Amino acid sequence: MSSSLLVPTLSQIQVYPVKSIAALTQSQAWVEKQGLAFDRRFMVASDKGVMITARKYPQMVKITATLTMTGLVLQYPNKTDLVLQYADFAMVDVPATVWNDNFSAYTTTVIANQWFSDIIGHSAQLLFCGQQSNRVRPKIGHNVSFADGYPLLIISEASLATLNERSSEQHTMAQFRTNLVVSNTDAFAEDGWKRIRIGEVEFEAVKPCARCILTTIDPLTGEFNALKEPLKTMATFRANATGDVFFGQNLVALNEGTIRAGDVVEVLETKTKEIYADNAETKLLLTCVEREDIASDFTTFWLESHQQSPLPTYLPGQHLPLQLEINGEFIARRYTLSSSPSRPGRYAISVKRINDGRISNWLHQNFHVGDVLAADKPGGDFHLGRHTDKLLLLSAGSGITPMLSMLRYLSDHDNIRDVVFYHQCSTEADIPSLQELHQLEKMHPSLDLRIVLSQPKRDWQGESGRLSLSHLAMISNLDQRQVFVCGPNAFMDTAKKLLLKMGVSPARYHQEAFGPLGGSSTPKQAVKLNIDGHIFKGNNQQTLLEQAEAAGVELNYSCRAGFCGACKVTLTLGQVEQPDVPALLPQERQQGKILACCCIPKTDLKITK
Repeated sequence: MSSSLLVPTLSQIQVYPVKSIAALTQSQAWVEKQGLAFDRRFMVASDKGVMITARKYPQMVKITATLTMTGLVLQYPNKTDLVLQYADFAMVDVPATVWNDNFSAYTTTVIANQWFSDIIGHSAQLLFCGQQSNRVRPKIGHNVSFADGYPLLIISEASLATLNERSSEQHTMAQFRTNLVVSNTDAFAEDGWKRIRIGEVEFEAVKPCARCILTTIDPLTGEFNALKEPLKTMATFRANATGDVFFGQNLVALNEGTIRAGDVVEVLETKTKEIYADNAETKLLLTCVEREDIASDFTTFWLESHQQSPLPTYLPGQHLPLQLEINGEFIARRYTLSSSPSRPGRYAISVKRINDGRISNWLHQNFHVGDVLAADKPGGDFHLGRHTDKLLLLSAGSGITPMLSMLRYLSDHDNIRDVVFYHQCSTEADIPSLQELHQLEKMHPSLDLRIVLSQPKRDWQGESGRLSLSHLAMISNLDQRQVFVCGPNAFMDTAKKLLLKMGVSPARYHQEAFGPLGGSSTPKQAVKLNIDGHIFKGNNQQTLLEQAEAAGVELNYSCRAGFCGACKVTLTLGQVEQPDVPALLPQERQQGKILACCCIPKTDLKITK
């Protein structure tokens, strides 16, 4: 249908009775200047009145609300319902803080405070803004509820559909915590609206809505997305010059009245749309050209460009991000490339079938020669790099895939100089690419091939058992080697402990690990943190922002995901683990800038804001 014939229609109305909990869908709503009736009229706060949100406590999105004539009922999995009656509220005037806004709010009940404290894991209180909020925002000229900054948010269904076309995963409107959802528009039509009328109410679009880590929380599980989607995708086509990511438009109501789902959205005045650079890279379409069984339930899928264009280059050990459609659901997975960049024109992923592995079983059963899948360009920090001499390639199970890539690359460049290739699997039938490994062993006298079986037959002549000190003790010059490790988590944890115990320097230890920064297997150590003269004890496990908050040291933040740069500080002494994120430019890294929300201390630190 031509865009000129589309009639924008209000398809959903959503309120969030308590800030950061799940949405409550309504067929109609009363609109006030301070926002929709019942929307964000309650807020969980610290004992000092500072807002507590799902940005830090994602489990809050699993709290649901039901409105009653005299209050509301809140529910949380495996917890007794919290029944709130307005008549029971203590209504003691106390300080409250939302971002930089300081105002007064009202206490509710001791039982409510304890209920939320149990969910959060520390002392908290439930505050009520009253019939009319005391929080007046000069930018809009009147009061606002506990919402982040503006009373209402509007997003079109077409905008979400366009995001999903670009993202490696499928997202729902619930992730964006909007009040108003509009159908029958072009994508991002709302960006061009200045004034609109819905039902009895006229609204003004004040500014685009900057998005944060909240959008990456799964509304059902209350867990952060490991790949920081959809922020990662939005950053490629909805970010401004400073890195802020925008999706949806903030609204203020110009009068009060009723709106209903199904109402026409009448555009009264338009504005020039914001322009965002489109830096998204085109998806790779890859055709399966060959399937090769390399061991029991272990298959290599050889892939070529469906577009007949050159494939992006990669480094031996890097992974390929795939997007698969299974029964109508789009699922993103990363598989390490077992092929070598020294053999261009083809990618190879080697997939071990796992009993309960949804993706591995689907690939084995359904992905055949001639089938096509979508992928992003290869990437990852785990790769061979410049190392060629004195190597230990240590793997177990499907962790052999990056090691095959590295070994093939070294062989093709005649660079196998004192390489120990150690692989552990269950039985002889589980040894991947055994014939090729033996051929490489014959070709390269400096290759020491060690296959270790945990469940060998009696006639097995090689090493057996699980990785142990005795196995590693047989490797010459162990403390001089660059060590690359990949395998199941338990195997990698054991390998790291044993290798460090035997004198391998952490600087020589390289481990493959998918997922977000955090949950490090690095042994926990205490560190001293100094932020503008505030000195406190920290650790090498949590982010700098989390530790500062726990110590009562205030740091600016917004997205908590490395996209906005609000938490940027200067490191004057010490070392941190700082992931590569959009809000930190290479020249800023050289100047000592770090992002408190996503860096983890490695040593004692001295920080200036």
